Amino acid sequence: MSSIKSLLLVLSVLLVNAAFAQDSLNCKLLSKISNINAYGLAVKDNYAFVSSESFSIIGMQDIYDPQITSTDSLAPLINSVYIDGNYAYLAAEDGLIIIDISSHLKPVVTSYFKTTRYVEAVTVKNSYTYLGTLNHALPIIDVSNPQSPVLAGSIEQNIDDVWGLEIQDSLLFAASEDSGVKVFSIASPTSPVELAELSINASAVGVKVKGNTAFIAHPSNLYSFNISDLSNSWQTGFLSGAGGNSIYIEGNYAYLNNYKQLRVVDISNPEQMYIAGYYPLPSTGTGIYVKDQTAYVTCQGSGLYLIKFDNSTAVEDNNATVKDYSLQQNYPNPFNPTTTISYTVPAPSFISLKVYDILGKEVAVLVNEGKTAGTYNVKFDAKNMASGIYFYRLQAGSFLITKKLTLIK
Repeated sequence: MSSIKSLLLVLSVLLVNAAFAQDSLNCKLLSKISNINAYGLAVKDNYAFVSSESFSIIGMQDIYDPQITSTDSLAPLINSVYIDGNYAYLAAEDGLIIIDISSHLKPVVTSYFKTTRYVEAVTVKNSYTYLGTLNHALPIIDVSNPQSPVLAGSIEQNIDDVWGLEIQDSLLFAASEDSGVKVFSIASPTSPVELAELSINASAVGVKVKGNTAFIAHPSNLYSFNISDLSNSWQTGFLSGAGGNSIYIEGNYAYLNNYKQLRVVDISNPEQMYIAGYYPLPSTGTGIYVKDQTAYVTCQGSGLYLIKFDNSTAVEDNNATVKDYSLQQNYPNPFNPTTTISYTVPAPSFISLKVYDILGKEVAVLVNEGKTAGTYNVKFDAKNMASGIYFYRLQAGSFLITKKLTLIK
């Protein structure tokens, strides 16, 4: 990841993260490899491919005890990695590096296609490699012969700096710095045709598509767009405080890593997304991959972390052993317009969880019923409320606790 992008991420999310609690929700660390620098990440079968100024292959046969199988030094910084067949395609500062990975013990550099542009992102489709650059261009490389890649075309009109790429069928989605996401038809691979622009009026650093919905990551926020008809696409959802540098989707969840935090967002309803989990990271998150609800996260200068998201408690966990009543700080906070409130119940009890404005007037009833022992998460939607400071109070018998939350629209 470039220093420009690192600065963008830090500045965009620093204010939001200052208010976030740095504990975890529904996530736990399984393992880590902290003795490698890490930027780019790709995973195939039981191996993780990690890049920085070097290229490392890590055996993941046992996710609780990952092992480095090989590490090779490379002169330029490698910002991202894409695996296609027996080849790894590396987005280097000054071009495209292709590595034969048929042997995980002895990967071999096959070719090095240099460009005059700073390459940030890479993806591959049908023997063509698409490079996202920070020089207002998107080169297209013919890699049908990996030993001799050839420039086959380039998108240079109406394209900003490209941070992330996604291909779905014959569509190429390019997340750009100024406008959001540009969508191109690559039915003719060397002559893409622009079909639509998904504008967020801010920098887009990543994009993923699920069905008829495109999810766009901004450093601080997450956006959703209906793309069932590209000639008439529209924004369907927005979640403040849930952005990130990289985005990956598995099932009904989007995983994003940003400035020192992994965030898991429930996207089952793109119009009402909410944060279902989070975990603190030691440094800025860069690459991300998810398999079986285990997030593989590379952290700038800190290594590779494997973090398990357990959504069995995303609604409630009645099998958990709870010793005391507790009420956690809502997350995110500040928020707009949704946030999650977690609480624990040690024994069957009648639970009251209500929200009050600064004058003490009740404005929302979140829970008002009997609960068995366990840990619970409640989503609070304040879309019809004004910005300001509010208080939420949990009462169970003689137990009473109140916390403050802040709504910023």
